[in-house]
Amino acid sequence: MSKINSQITIFIVFLILVLLVGLFIKTPVDTKTPADTKTPVQEKQVAGFFIEFEEGTTEPEVKAILENYNMTINIVDYNSDIMPSRYYMILDRDKTIDIEELVDDINLTGPVRKGSNYILTVTEQAIQDKNFIAILEKNNLPVKKSVYCYIRLEDEFNNGSIPQKDAYQIANELERNEKVLTASPDTKVYHLLIEFEDGTTESEVKAILENYNTTINTIEYDSDLQPERYYLMVDTDKRMDVRNELRKDENWTDPIYFNHDIKKGNHYIITVTEQAVQDKNFIALLEKNNLQVKNSVLCLITLGDESKNWIWESDERRIENELNMNERVLTVISCGST
Repeated sequence: MSKINSQITIFIVFLILVLLVGLFIKTPVDTKTPADTKTPVQEKQVAGFFIEFEEGTTEPEVKAILENYNMTINIVDYNSDIMPSRYYMILDRDKTIDIEELVDDINLTGPVRKGSNYILTVTEQAIQDKNFIAILEKNNLPVKKSVYCYIRLEDEFNNGSIPQKDAYQIANELERNEKVLTASPDTKVYHLLIEFEDGTTESEVKAILENYNTTINTIEYDSDLQPERYYLMVDTDKRMDVRNELRKDENWTDPIYFNHDIKKGNHYIITVTEQAVQDKNFIALLEKNNLQVKNSVLCLITLGDESKNWIWESDERRIENELNMNERVLTVISCGST
């Protein structure tokens, strides 16, 4: 029995040693765990806010409004050109029906609720239209122009200052202020979709992009990410005449692009369908107006460098504004924002 007891005793001692060794080995792992879970790094951050204020809001008023929110602000770019200020109208809810016939994407966009009122964006084309202005005067509807501001938050490591979920909450709170029209966080952008003019070569694309202060990972030339766009380049003064002729056949234009023509200098880009290109009547319309169908070149640009595959939306918007001024660029769309 004594031999058995001694064997049991040895086994128990062995188990205790195993447990102690296990605890000893586990300890360093546990000490590392807080450091790993501490990675707020993985939480999405924002770098700032794009805020659109009501017409006439002064810089001191902007700063006073922002003091009410839990943000450490680095820069207030007042009346910023990062986004163009828009023309708009504020309407009582019961008056929107009176101007329903004007909401057609040429003069006005659909209304957005703001408290007990609605905000309608007025196009630049509309404010130059005598008939449209006459209707506004008749209904006593003043057109206003917003004040755009970019708010840059403290950003020591260029990784963002506020968690994205908190930023959207702040944006919602800002939009409840009667002087704020819109507010959105400055998030990360991973890609640009750039549509170039018909015939733009890959080397020309690269040469154009070299003129802008951004780091590009890859360029997917002539991407098939979106369907091809067939388009007409029409003089500004002929745009509505061509538009009226295109209405003769509903198959000549895509409803998605209808009334969303792109302004380029003294011209407009009007999108037409592939079906139209094969229609004899459409070809006759082109010959009559001395127009040619063109086919754009789409390129997918992956942004960033070796350390990151993104840039801030505020930087993307500046690049987008500059690119849109290039005569060979038709459209620029950011994608992959988070």
